[in-house]
Amino acid sequence: MYNILITSVGGTLAPFLIRKIKNGKFKDLRITGTNQNKNCSAKYFLDNFVVTPSGKSTTYKNKIKRIIKKYNINLLIPGSDEEAINLSKNKDYFKKTKCSIATIDYKTLLIFSDKLKTYQALKENNLPYPEFDEIKSYKDIKKKIKKFKKKNFVIKPSLSRGGRNVLVVRTDIKTIFYKNYGREIHIPYNKLKKKYFSMYKRHFFPLVISERLREPTFDLDMLGYEGESIRVVSRKRLNPAEPNAGHVVKKFKKLENIGKKLIRKFNLSWLYDCDLMIDKKGDYKIIEINPRMSGSSVVSVEAGYPLFDDMISILRGRKIKKISKPINKIIFPYTFLGSLNN
Repeated sequence: MYNILITSVGGTLAPFLIRKIKNGKFKDLRITGTNQNKNCSAKYFLDNFVVTPSGKSTTYKNKIKRIIKKYNINLLIPGSDEEAINLSKNKDYFKKTKCSIATIDYKTLLIFSDKLKTYQALKENNLPYPEFDEIKSYKDIKKKIKKFKKKNFVIKPSLSRGGRNVLVVRTDIKTIFYKNYGREIHIPYNKLKKKYFSMYKRHFFPLVISERLREPTFDLDMLGYEGESIRVVSRKRLNPAEPNAGHVVKKFKKLENIGKKLIRKFNLSWLYDCDLMIDKKGDYKIIEINPRMSGSSVVSVEAGYPLFDDMISILRGRKIKKISKPINKIIFPYTFLGSLNN
Protein backbone atom coordinates (compact mmCIF):
# COMPACT_ATOMS: atom_id res chain seq x y z
CA MET A 1 0.00 0.00 0.00
CA TYR A 2 1.02 3.60 -0.62
CA ASN A 3 -0.03 5.88 2.22
CA ILE A 4 -0.94 9.55 1.81
CA LEU A 5 -1.61 12.13 4.50
CA ILE A 6 -3.64 15.24 3.60
CA THR A 7 -3.96 17.90 6.28
CA SER A 8 -6.75 20.44 6.80
CA VAL A 9 -9.52 18.42 5.14
CA GLY A 10 -12.33 20.56 6.53
CA GLY A 11 -13.04 22.40 3.26
CA THR A 12 -16.30 21.93 1.39
CA LEU A 13 -14.59 20.31 -1.60
CA ALA A 14 -12.38 17.92 0.42
CA PRO A 15 -14.74 14.91 0.05
CA PHE A 16 -14.65 15.32 -3.72
CA LEU A 17 -10.84 15.52 -3.66
CA ILE A 18 -10.48 12.33 -1.63
CA ARG A 19 -12.83 10.44 -3.94
CA LYS A 20 -10.99 11.66 -7.06
CA ILE A 21 -7.60 10.58 -5.68
CA LYS A 22 -8.95 7.14 -4.73
CA ASN A 23 -10.51 6.70 -8.17
CA GLY A 24 -7.38 7.84 -9.98
CA LYS A 25 -4.45 6.02 -11.56
CA PHE A 26 -3.22 4.29 -8.42
CA LYS A 27 -5.42 1.63 -6.81
CA ASP A 28 -3.16 0.84 -3.84
CA LEU A 29 -3.69 4.07 -1.92
CA ARG A 30 -4.70 4.57 1.68
CA ILE A 31 -5.54 8.16 2.60
CA THR A 32 -5.30 9.62 6.08
CA GLY A 33 -6.68 13.08 6.73
CA THR A 34 -6.39 15.58 9.57
CA ASN A 35 -8.35 18.60 10.68
CA GLN A 36 -8.76 20.77 13.77
CA ASN A 37 -12.51 20.18 13.78
CA LYS A 38 -13.72 16.60 14.18
CA ASN A 39 -17.06 17.45 12.57
CA CYS A 40 -16.08 17.51 8.91
CA SER A 41 -17.66 15.47 6.12
CA ALA A 42 -14.31 14.42 4.64
CA LYS A 43 -13.62 12.00 7.51
CA TYR A 44 -16.26 9.60 6.16
CA PHE A 45 -14.33 9.24 2.88
CA LEU A 46 -10.93 8.66 4.47
CA ASP A 47 -9.26 5.44 5.55
CA ASN A 48 -8.10 7.20 8.73
CA PHE A 49 -9.00 10.52 10.30
CA VAL A 50 -7.15 12.33 13.10
CA VAL A 51 -7.91 15.59 14.90
CA THR A 52 -4.81 17.79 15.18
CA PRO A 53 -3.97 21.13 16.80
CA SER A 54 -3.49 24.31 14.77
CA GLY A 55 -0.58 24.40 12.37
CA LYS A 56 0.80 27.26 14.49
CA SER A 57 0.82 25.14 17.64
CA THR A 58 4.12 24.10 19.20
CA THR A 59 2.72 20.57 19.54
CA TYR A 60 1.76 20.29 15.87
CA LYS A 61 4.96 18.78 14.50
CA ASN A 62 5.04 16.09 17.20
CA LYS A 63 1.44 15.14 16.47
CA ILE A 64 2.13 14.88 12.74
CA LYS A 65 5.26 12.81 13.34
CA ARG A 66 3.23 10.32 15.38
CA ILE A 67 0.64 10.11 12.58
CA ILE A 68 3.35 9.52 9.99
CA LYS A 69 4.81 6.70 12.07
CA LYS A 70 1.47 5.10 12.98
CA TYR A 71 0.12 5.00 9.43
CA ASN A 72 3.46 4.58 7.65
CA ILE A 73 2.88 7.70 5.55
CA ASN A 74 4.77 7.97 2.24
CA LEU A 75 3.54 11.38 1.08
CA LEU A 76 2.25 14.31 3.16
CA ILE A 77 0.29 17.06 1.39
CA PRO A 78 -0.35 20.17 3.52
CA GLY A 79 -3.74 21.82 3.07
CA SER A 80 -3.34 25.12 4.96
CA ASP A 81 -0.83 27.97 5.05
CA GLU A 82 0.12 27.50 8.70
CA GLU A 83 0.66 23.77 8.33
CA ALA A 84 2.73 24.13 5.16
CA ILE A 85 4.96 26.73 6.81
CA ASN A 86 5.36 24.73 10.03
CA LEU A 87 6.17 21.53 8.15
CA SER A 88 8.61 23.28 5.83
CA LYS A 89 10.39 24.94 8.76
CA ASN A 90 10.80 21.56 10.48
CA LYS A 91 11.65 19.36 7.49
CA ASP A 92 14.83 18.12 9.17
CA TYR A 93 12.70 16.88 12.07
CA PHE A 94 10.87 14.51 9.70
CA LYS A 95 13.86 13.18 7.74
CA LYS A 96 14.10 9.87 9.61
CA THR A 97 10.44 9.11 8.86
CA LYS A 98 11.19 8.60 5.13
CA CYS A 99 8.02 10.55 4.37
CA SER A 100 8.10 13.03 1.49
CA ILE A 101 6.52 16.36 2.44
CA ALA A 102 5.05 18.17 -0.56
CA THR A 103 6.41 21.62 0.20
CA ILE A 104 9.43 23.75 -0.63
CA ASP A 105 11.88 25.73 1.50
CA TYR A 106 10.70 27.75 4.47
CA LYS A 107 12.02 31.12 3.22
CA THR A 108 10.04 30.95 -0.03
CA LEU A 109 6.85 29.95 1.77
CA LEU A 110 7.22 32.95 4.09
CA ILE A 111 7.29 35.18 1.01
CA PHE A 112 4.13 33.57 -0.40
CA SER A 113 2.28 33.89 2.91
CA ASP A 114 2.94 37.64 3.08
CA LYS A 115 1.34 39.83 0.39
CA LEU A 116 3.85 42.66 0.73
CA LYS A 117 6.78 40.28 0.40
CA THR A 118 5.03 38.54 -2.50
CA TYR A 119 4.51 41.78 -4.44
CA GLN A 120 8.08 42.87 -3.77
CA ALA A 121 9.40 39.49 -4.99
CA LEU A 122 7.20 39.66 -8.10
CA LYS A 123 8.54 43.13 -8.84
CA GLU A 124 12.15 41.98 -8.44
CA ASN A 125 11.56 39.00 -10.76
CA ASN A 126 9.75 41.01 -13.47
CA LEU A 127 6.46 39.18 -12.91
CA PRO A 128 3.01 40.84 -13.01
CA TYR A 129 1.87 42.53 -9.79
CA PRO A 130 -0.62 45.29 -8.91
CA GLU A 131 0.46 48.81 -8.05
CA PHE A 132 0.83 48.81 -4.26
CA ASP A 133 2.15 50.52 -1.14
CA GLU A 134 2.63 49.62 2.51
CA ILE A 135 0.54 50.97 5.38
CA LYS A 136 2.61 50.61 8.54
CA SER A 137 0.18 51.76 11.22
CA TYR A 138 -3.34 52.95 11.93
CA LYS A 139 -2.15 56.58 11.71
CA ASP A 140 -0.58 55.85 8.33
CA ILE A 141 -3.86 54.86 6.61
CA LYS A 142 -5.13 58.33 5.61
CA LYS A 143 -1.68 59.50 4.54
CA LYS A 144 -1.16 56.50 2.26
CA ILE A 145 -4.63 56.87 0.74
CA LYS A 146 -3.79 60.46 -0.26
CA LYS A 147 -0.38 59.43 -1.54
CA PHE A 148 -1.83 56.55 -3.56
CA LYS A 149 -3.86 59.02 -5.67
CA LYS A 150 -6.44 56.45 -6.74
CA LYS A 151 -10.14 56.53 -5.94
CA ASN A 152 -10.50 52.81 -6.65
CA PHE A 153 -8.27 50.81 -4.34
CA VAL A 154 -8.11 47.88 -1.94
CA ILE A 155 -6.80 47.76 1.63
CA LYS A 156 -6.06 44.37 3.21
CA PRO A 157 -3.73 42.80 5.78
CA SER A 158 -0.38 41.68 4.44
CA LEU A 159 -0.83 38.46 6.45
CA SER A 160 -4.31 36.99 6.13
CA ARG A 161 -6.26 33.92 5.05
CA GLY A 162 -9.44 33.48 3.04
CA GLY A 163 -9.83 37.11 1.97
CA ARG A 164 -10.63 38.35 5.46
CA ASN A 165 -10.69 42.03 6.51
CA VAL A 166 -10.60 43.36 2.95
CA LEU A 167 -11.84 46.90 2.25
CA VAL A 168 -12.62 47.64 -1.42
CA VAL A 169 -13.11 51.36 -2.14
CA ARG A 170 -14.95 52.13 -5.39
CA THR A 171 -16.35 55.05 -7.40
CA ASP A 172 -18.81 52.93 -9.39
CA ILE A 173 -21.19 52.01 -6.52
CA LYS A 174 -23.58 54.04 -4.35
CA THR A 175 -24.20 51.73 -1.41
CA ILE A 176 -22.10 49.56 0.89
CA PHE A 177 -22.29 45.79 0.42
CA TYR A 178 -20.38 42.66 1.40
CA LYS A 179 -18.80 39.77 -0.53
CA ASN A 180 -16.96 36.54 0.23
CA TYR A 181 -19.26 35.55 3.10
CA GLY A 182 -19.03 39.02 4.66
CA ARG A 183 -15.23 39.07 4.75
CA GLU A 184 -14.94 41.74 2.06
CA ILE A 185 -16.52 45.23 2.41
CA HIS A 186 -17.24 47.21 -0.77
CA ILE A 187 -17.75 50.90 -0.08
CA PRO A 188 -18.28 53.99 -2.28
CA TYR A 189 -15.33 56.38 -2.22
CA ASN A 190 -17.52 59.28 -1.06
CA LYS A 191 -18.73 57.27 1.98
CA LEU A 192 -15.29 56.27 3.19
CA LYS A 193 -14.92 57.39 6.79
CA LYS A 194 -12.54 56.74 9.65
CA LYS A 195 -14.94 54.27 11.30
CA TYR A 196 -14.39 51.75 8.50
CA PHE A 197 -10.73 51.49 9.46
CA SER A 198 -11.65 50.38 12.97
CA MET A 199 -11.62 46.70 11.97
CA TYR A 200 -7.84 46.90 11.60
CA LYS A 201 -6.37 46.08 14.99
CA ARG A 202 -2.73 46.41 15.91
CA HIS A 203 -1.90 42.82 14.93
CA PHE A 204 -3.21 43.34 11.37
CA PHE A 205 -0.41 45.72 10.41
CA PRO A 206 1.28 46.15 8.04
CA LEU A 207 -1.55 46.55 5.56
CA VAL A 208 -1.32 46.62 1.78
CA ILE A 209 -3.01 49.30 -0.30
CA SER A 210 -3.21 48.35 -3.95
CA GLU A 211 -5.01 49.29 -7.13
CA ARG A 212 -8.47 47.77 -7.52
CA LEU A 213 -8.33 45.12 -10.22
CA ARG A 214 -11.20 43.95 -12.39
CA GLU A 215 -13.15 40.73 -12.55
CA PRO A 216 -13.10 37.90 -13.48
CA THR A 217 -10.85 36.19 -10.97
CA PHE A 218 -8.58 33.39 -12.14
CA ASP A 219 -6.92 30.53 -10.29
CA LEU A 220 -3.74 28.81 -11.44
CA ASP A 221 -2.88 25.33 -10.21
CA MET A 222 0.88 25.08 -10.59
CA LEU A 223 2.51 21.67 -10.32
CA GLY A 224 6.27 21.71 -10.65
CA TYR A 225 9.29 19.69 -9.67
CA GLU A 226 12.68 21.27 -8.99
CA GLY A 227 11.75 24.34 -11.03
CA GLU A 228 10.37 22.43 -14.02
CA SER A 229 6.70 22.72 -14.96
CA ILE A 230 4.71 19.48 -14.80
CA ARG A 231 1.25 21.00 -15.28
CA VAL A 232 -0.22 24.49 -15.08
CA VAL A 233 -4.01 24.61 -15.14
CA SER A 234 -5.93 27.87 -15.53
CA ARG A 235 -9.46 28.33 -14.19
CA LYS A 236 -11.88 31.26 -14.30
CA ARG A 237 -14.19 31.51 -11.31
CA LEU A 238 -17.94 31.40 -11.89
CA ASN A 239 -18.30 33.67 -8.85
CA PRO A 240 -15.25 35.98 -8.68
CA ALA A 241 -15.38 36.26 -4.87
CA GLU A 242 -15.94 32.58 -4.07
CA PRO A 243 -13.30 30.07 -5.25
CA ASN A 244 -15.41 27.06 -4.20
CA ALA A 245 -18.44 28.07 -6.27
CA GLY A 246 -17.13 26.57 -9.51
CA HIS A 247 -14.88 27.40 -12.46
CA VAL A 248 -14.52 27.42 -16.21
CA VAL A 249 -11.44 25.25 -16.78
CA LYS A 250 -9.75 25.96 -20.10
CA LYS A 251 -6.42 26.93 -21.60
CA PHE A 252 -5.62 30.60 -21.02
CA LYS A 253 -2.18 30.61 -22.60
CA LYS A 254 -0.96 33.91 -21.10
CA LEU A 255 -1.99 32.77 -17.63
CA GLU A 256 -0.28 29.42 -18.01
CA ASN A 257 2.92 31.13 -19.15
CA ILE A 258 2.83 33.20 -15.95
CA GLY A 259 2.48 29.97 -13.95
CA LYS A 260 5.47 28.42 -15.72
CA LYS A 261 7.57 31.50 -14.96
CA LEU A 262 6.58 31.34 -11.28
CA ILE A 263 7.61 27.68 -11.10
CA ARG A 264 10.97 28.49 -12.68
CA LYS A 265 11.73 31.72 -10.81
CA PHE A 266 10.89 30.29 -7.37
CA ASN A 267 12.22 26.79 -8.12
CA LEU A 268 8.90 25.24 -7.15
CA SER A 269 8.29 21.58 -6.40
CA TRP A 270 4.79 20.21 -5.76
CA LEU A 271 1.42 21.88 -6.05
CA TYR A 272 0.67 25.56 -5.41
CA ASP A 273 -2.08 28.04 -6.17
CA CYS A 274 -1.95 31.53 -7.64
CA ASP A 275 -4.86 34.02 -7.91
CA LEU A 276 -5.03 36.69 -10.59
CA MET A 277 -7.29 39.50 -11.80
CA ILE A 278 -7.13 42.06 -14.63
CA ASP A 279 -6.07 45.72 -14.53
CA LYS A 280 -7.75 48.54 -16.47
CA LYS A 281 -5.49 47.82 -19.47
CA GLY A 282 -6.61 44.20 -19.58
CA ASP A 283 -3.31 42.79 -18.29
CA TYR A 284 -3.22 39.93 -15.77
CA LYS A 285 -1.93 40.81 -12.32
CA ILE A 286 -1.10 38.36 -9.51
CA ILE A 287 -3.01 39.15 -6.32
CA GLU A 288 -1.60 36.30 -4.23
CA ILE A 289 0.38 33.07 -4.28
CA ASN A 290 -0.67 30.47 -1.74
CA PRO A 291 2.09 28.46 -0.01
CA ARG A 292 0.16 25.20 -0.56
CA MET A 293 -2.35 23.61 -2.90
CA SER A 294 -5.66 25.35 -3.51
CA GLY A 295 -8.71 24.16 -1.60
CA SER A 296 -10.41 23.97 -4.99
CA SER A 297 -7.63 22.12 -6.87
CA VAL A 298 -10.00 19.17 -7.24
CA VAL A 299 -11.81 21.29 -9.86
CA SER A 300 -8.84 20.82 -12.20
CA VAL A 301 -8.80 17.08 -11.47
CA GLU A 302 -12.51 16.83 -12.26
CA ALA A 303 -11.82 18.60 -15.56
CA GLY A 304 -9.30 15.90 -16.49
CA TYR A 305 -5.95 17.16 -15.24
CA PRO A 306 -4.53 14.39 -12.97
CA LEU A 307 -2.56 16.64 -10.62
CA PHE A 308 -2.45 14.20 -7.69
CA ASP A 309 -1.71 11.19 -9.89
CA ASP A 310 1.19 13.28 -11.20
CA MET A 311 2.51 14.01 -7.70
CA ILE A 312 2.42 10.34 -6.77
CA SER A 313 3.97 9.37 -10.11
CA ILE A 314 6.92 11.71 -9.49
CA LEU A 315 7.69 10.03 -6.15
CA ARG A 316 7.10 6.49 -7.41
CA GLY A 317 9.12 6.91 -10.59
CA ARG A 318 6.15 6.46 -12.93
CA LYS A 319 5.46 8.26 -16.19
CA ILE A 320 3.34 11.42 -16.18
CA LYS A 321 0.12 10.93 -18.12
CA LYS A 322 -0.05 12.90 -21.36
CA ILE A 323 -3.16 14.89 -22.21
CA SER A 324 -3.57 14.96 -25.98
CA LYS A 325 -5.78 18.06 -26.21
CA PRO A 326 -7.00 20.92 -23.99
CA ILE A 327 -9.88 20.04 -21.73
CA ASN A 328 -12.46 22.84 -21.57
CA LYS A 329 -15.17 22.35 -19.00
CA ILE A 330 -17.45 24.14 -16.55
CA ILE A 331 -16.99 22.51 -13.15
CA PHE A 332 -19.40 23.32 -10.34
CA PRO A 333 -20.08 21.84 -6.88
CA TYR A 334 -23.34 20.22 -5.85
CA THR A 335 -24.66 18.61 -2.70
CA PHE A 336 -25.07 14.85 -2.48
CA LEU A 337 -25.88 12.38 0.26
CA GLY A 338 -23.52 9.69 1.49
CA SER A 339 -24.36 6.76 3.76
CA LEU A 340 -22.37 4.36 5.92
CA ASN A 341 -23.36 1.45 8.12
CA ASN A 342 -23.21 2.50 11.76
